[in-house]
Amino acid sequence: MDGPWRPWDDLPAEASSFVGRARELRAVRDALERVRLVTLTGPGGVGKTRLALRAARDAALSFPGGVHLVELSGLRDGALLPDTVAEAMGLRDSMAGTPLELLAGFLRDRRALLILDTCEHLVAESAALAGTLLAGCPELRLLVTSRQPLDVPGEEVLVVPPLAVPDEPDGPQGAADAVALFAARAAEAVPGFTVTRANRDRVELLCRRLDGIPLAIELAAVRLRSLSLDRLVRRLDVLFWVLDNGPSELTRHQALRTTVGWSHELCAPHERLLWARLSVFAGGFDAAMAEEVCADDRLDRVEVAEHLAGLAEKSIVQRAGPGRYVMLDTVREYGAAWLEAVEDARPLRVRHRDCMTRLASRASAAWLTDGQYAWVRRMEGERDNLRVGLEFCFTAGGEGRAGLRLATALFPAWMCVSRFTEGRYWLDRGLAAVREPCPERVEALWQAAYFRTNQGESPTALPLLAEAIKLAERTHDAVGYARAQRTLGTAATFMGDAARAERCFDEALEVFLEAGLRNDLIMLRVLRGFHRARTGASAAALAECAEAGRLLADAPQECWIRAWAGYVRALAHWFQDEADRCAAELRSCLAMFRRMEDPVGLTNSFELLGWVFARQRRFAEGAILLGAAARYPAQVGVPRLGDAALESQHRELEAQARAALGGDAFARHHGRGRSLTLDETVRFACGDLPAT
Repeated sequence: MDGPWRPWDDLPAEASSFVGRARELRAVRDALERVRLVTLTGPGGVGKTRLALRAARDAALSFPGGVHLVELSGLRDGALLPDTVAEAMGLRDSMAGTPLELLAGFLRDRRALLILDTCEHLVAESAALAGTLLAGCPELRLLVTSRQPLDVPGEEVLVVPPLAVPDEPDGPQGAADAVALFAARAAEAVPGFTVTRANRDRVELLCRRLDGIPLAIELAAVRLRSLSLDRLVRRLDVLFWVLDNGPSELTRHQALRTTVGWSHELCAPHERLLWARLSVFAGGFDAAMAEEVCADDRLDRVEVAEHLAGLAEKSIVQRAGPGRYVMLDTVREYGAAWLEAVEDARPLRVRHRDCMTRLASRASAAWLTDGQYAWVRRMEGERDNLRVGLEFCFTAGGEGRAGLRLATALFPAWMCVSRFTEGRYWLDRGLAAVREPCPERVEALWQAAYFRTNQGESPTALPLLAEAIKLAERTHDAVGYARAQRTLGTAATFMGDAARAERCFDEALEVFLEAGLRNDLIMLRVLRGFHRARTGASAAALAECAEAGRLLADAPQECWIRAWAGYVRALAHWFQDEADRCAAELRSCLAMFRRMEDPVGLTNSFELLGWVFARQRRFAEGAILLGAAARYPAQVGVPRLGDAALESQHRELEAQARAALGGDAFARHHGRGRSLTLDETVRFACGDLPAT
């Protein structure tokens, strides 16, 4: 970590200059001091998000627990709201319990500011989440942006007005925020443009006509690339009629509709078609995805690339990084409304789903290769698009099996970052939608069971695995059968049934060896190594990890399974009373877990290293790491897996540390561990941060 952590570090950098809003910023600041829930309302394009982010940055030092932004415009399924909020805060709901319980536990004693941005399509779910968090987290403040209030007790609603425009030429400069915004964006579009005494009256007229709506002003300013200021003002008058011919639902704000509708009219016909089709994406896309999804016999790939560049030039789509594009919500909604009017959207949504499935399949194929990290990050970046594809499959008729193919292809991506609850959510929906015997159902059954075992719910996994095994035998699916047996062996490990675990692992191993399934063999070796380590067969555990390492020789940059193999080796050394070797293994795998952002791996490593410190009579350091293990994320890790052997180790060593330090000192050190940032905890564990 470079430099000290700051409360605003989680906020994105401002993409362009922030203009005006001094009065509104004071109002938000004062409201956050008075009440615990502040909702900024107003029409699309009025600048709610920019105002919220600037106000949060200004107030950040008042929130030592951090300022956390949750962007919700790409989230369509309200059931995933708590999971999305937890993810944005760096948490994973990796163990039993709901994501909302996880959030409440994390925030209970923190003075933090949580920003929920763009909630109008999830008002009921956002209100429920806000009510629960505010009731259980007395120091928490919520700052919400929405086109309508949440209607939660104690909510203070601030209506975000348009930017101020002088009522008459040469009016007071303090009332010219709209003019200042136009000047700034016009200078970006046409370098050298300035507002002068000679042109100020036309700029003010334009800003008044656009009602001071920031998005409308920004879209108009871009037009200076092709129109003079005089022609720009005249065209606004001439083209005002476009609004009356647009989709009826786009009537929230006349000025904004005028500008968006005008931008639509000034696009070439194929640009308009592409604009409509791009609205199927959520959270962004790249040029290759746009071509794959939007091209057909009406619009070929070359045309998609050409018109995408044209839409970017007109600011209909915006660049969001190298090769990445996004559409602002209001612009996307306009395109979505036209899409429904101009063509059947289902083929487009099928192509979008297929695009996501191909990406997920490529990521899955790269799971235990040198390309692993890049693909995991790519799939994290496509999370909103993946959810849209899955939602389409499980709500549209006849697409259930395709949805299960997409969901099961995402298993490695979910697993590498411990996104167990989301994986369960989509797999369970797919299993409810696809009940007929098929390979997709076998795959989904054992994957859903695997997630349950990793959340401390091994007994609930057993019925799923029984069905998977029976169905695999019935359909002669040897690989599915072996994967189900491997998962059953893992569940048996956590439930303390060593003999059953060995039988299941042996059955799976025979199939994987015969089929030459490298990835399955690697996973099996590490899982069986864990089983043997925690039952005291340390030499056998180390041998399993060595075999996994041999199979990984062709992927020296792979991180995730190497880190878990390191953890298993550390556990084997622990049960051999080799504390120093255990610590060395843990420190070597912590960097890999941190790189992959796997909270379960980090948590378990902190826990085990805390045991090492306690055994070495470094009780203060041990208490700090036990506190960190209870914190990253809250309520996960070794003591809660349902594994009696590991639970007893935790209880014994925590009791030793508490007795040696005394209750007050133990609580103080434990609390310090809970307060460390993730990077600080890794540095502490590796000896780069002092204990006091």
